Amino acid sequence: MELGDFYYRQGYKIVEKSIIFAINHFRLISLNCRKIKVLFILKFEIVKNILDGIPHTPPEDGLLLYNFILKSKPSKILELGFQHGVSTLYMAAALDEIGFGEIITIDRQSALHENPSIETLLNKSGLNQYVKAIYANYSYTWELMKIIRDNSTNQNEQILFDFCFIDGAHNWETDGFSFFLVDKLLNDGAFILFDDVYWTYSKSEGLKNTDFVKQMSIDEKNTPQVELILKLLVAQRENYSILSVNERWAWVQKIDNRNKIIQSDFESLFIQTSIKSDIKKLLKKIKSKLTK
Repeated sequence: MELGDFYYRQGYKIVEKSIIFAINHFRLISLNCRKIKVLFILKFEIVKNILDGIPHTPPEDGLLLYNFILKSKPSKILELGFQHGVSTLYMAAALDEIGFGEIITIDRQSALHENPSIETLLNKSGLNQYVKAIYANYSYTWELMKIIRDNSTNQNEQILFDFCFIDGAHNWETDGFSFFLVDKLLNDGAFILFDDVYWTYSKSEGLKNTDFVKQMSIDEKNTPQVELILKLLVAQRENYSILSVNERWAWVQKIDNRNKIIQSDFESLFIQTSIKSDIKKLLKKIKSKLTK
């Protein structure tokens, strides 16, 4: 056997052993990652089962919220409108997963009489420690005023939020004003999620036949007012970027030059990657080159 051929074979054996070691090593990593992912899924599934049949956030939307919280890791969340607290619980479950965070959620006094109530669901899920529910007499705009007022008088301990979910009135008067109030309470880089972008009073089964709606003009009944807020208020603010709009939700970010994210970065918050798959592809390429 020639000396060069001997060294080639020895070198190949070393590479081969290294590949086997890498495969076994990354199998262990992949197994641990799978276990972690399973734990995440189990936490979501537990909350999903508790919320089964309760409106108005379907599980697929709940999973988007859950994953967003896991990825963005907000320390303080503001929610405007909770009713039963379904979306609140999905977010609280994610906070429990990352191990920190608080949700301040606001709705009207009528939410106290929902069946089930947010308090019932929080007790059932054991997620009470992450949620502070506030019951407004008339509107959450007054409660937002109180937070702004307290921040103004206590500069050292201001309450500022990293994420706000607006899912309450869905009208120009309340949520248009709320956008400006919320702006005063957001950290730079924070996100706002608007729900029911194309909702209208005329299509609302629960409201369209009420005296309140009957007194409205035709265009006020038929116009998606959250969409108006996005077009006429949010889009015209230089420090806000509309990241994504679909048939139900609009994602918005408060920005400056230091924390502005591009569309692909935002979408990556929801992309699930597989370490196992990437490693397999890499090892396959290495092995194919060595056997040529």
